[in-house]
Amino acid sequence: MKTFQTWKGHHVCSSSILDCRDTDAELLDIQTAQPDEMWSLRTQLLGDSPHLSREVLMETADKTDVFPESAIFDIMAANPDELRKDTLIRYLENKSDPLPAYMIETLRQLANGFTYKTVLLNQMSAYYSGKVKAAQDIIRSILSDSITNLNDLRNWLDNIGGLIADKQIICTYLQEGDTSNALTLLNMLPALYDLQGEELDAYYEYSDMINLQITLQSQNRNIHQLDSTEIAGLLWMADSASGDAKVQARNILEYAYSYHYCDCPSLPDSIGLKSSSSFNYGNFIKAKGMEINATPNPASTWVAFDYRLALTDTEGTITISDVSGRVIEAIKVTGNQDQKVWDIRRIKQGVYIYTLNAGGLKKSAKLIIK
Repeated sequence: MKTFQTWKGHHVCSSSILDCRDTDAELLDIQTAQPDEMWSLRTQLLGDSPHLSREVLMETADKTDVFPESAIFDIMAANPDELRKDTLIRYLENKSDPLPAYMIETLRQLANGFTYKTVLLNQMSAYYSGKVKAAQDIIRSILSDSITNLNDLRNWLDNIGGLIADKQIICTYLQEGDTSNALTLLNMLPALYDLQGEELDAYYEYSDMINLQITLQSQNRNIHQLDSTEIAGLLWMADSASGDAKVQARNILEYAYSYHYCDCPSLPDSIGLKSSSSFNYGNFIKAKGMEINATPNPASTWVAFDYRLALTDTEGTITISDVSGRVIEAIKVTGNQDQKVWDIRRIKQGVYIYTLNAGGLKKSAKLIIK
């Protein structure tokens, strides 16, 4: 028998009663839920909190095909009385698809009356470093095989992410003669990595080199068959361009046209030798600790953004833009590390770019909605 009390005009469950609805009915709703019912079921369960039973909470935690991690976290956090019982925490930690360690630690703190704070940042950084190293090992294995599987190579390059990896992916498309996908990814790079100033100029020069390769492929020519205009363009690139375009232009001219280049600097006797390196924005972002990724990707109903800000930041914004740069959605984020869920049921299919902005830093990646 269920009992209710009225408080400030709202009906709430009596403190002696678990599950505002019948427990069996609540369990059945969860067990039979479909992914497109996530939002309504989440609202129902949060509305019945903080009176959900351990059985209902465990069933919710197991329904990972319907609930993203952040929704499970929100529902657990709304029921602190059950969290205080170690049985539930241990279940969340040891089930077949456990919540992330930082969420588990936060739930423990909430159960003990503590406010939200950053947890296990060093462990998360170590995990990311290990993931990249494993991906690089697999890529070396793929490239060492007698027959290179370009689809596998692209997948693992995409797992690493970053501008260099995407340029390598473009090369694999050109190797297959797939100019359409090569150009699609090429055209996305400025928005994807927020290229500006000298970086954007270097991108346009790199783009010219890629388009030269595509032209040669389409006309069944090779680098030994360039016309005078194309050679003049390479000579300009070799002298005035920067980055990849300059290196590629010099390599072609040295290999096919007997030009020779030397970048040996002439230093005045009055100064000492110094070492310098170009500023790598991607490495700087990684060092600051900023991370963001989206799951599932591709997505069709909802997408969960797992983010981590730089150590000194606690507020930021996740913006989602189409390939033309038009902002589709802006989501405010608080807390150094968390997850935000975006409802995409009314968003058109296509390729989008999501960007985490915080403390003057930016990190972007691709999102596919199908």
